[in-house]
Amino acid sequence: MMEKKRAQKVFNVKLSTKGQIVIPAEIRKMINISGGNTLQVTLDETNAIKIQKKPTALDWSNLIAGIPNEVVTFNENGTVNTSKSPNFAKWMNEDE
Repeated sequence: MMEKKRAQKVFNVKLSTKGQIVIPAEIRKMINISGGNTLQVTLDETNAIKIQKKPTALDWSNLIAGIPNEVVTFNENGTVNTSKSPNFAKWMNEDE
């Protein structure tokens, strides 16, 4: 499922004498961040600064929650047991 892109918004913030900025509340709400969250700051070759929320363990857990999993069972000869691992067997044979 593709995520819908939202329109770009521009906010002006002021750098404090301690080198800090305040991320506007609207942005904090949109990307679900609060005090104590870890953010990643990137500087590209054009000196553009990019600030991103660093994914948490819960973010990763939610991301993979919908991915089906299956215990893969092998026969004595090393081939996949198609009756015990039908989804894996089907996936392995998709390109054939």
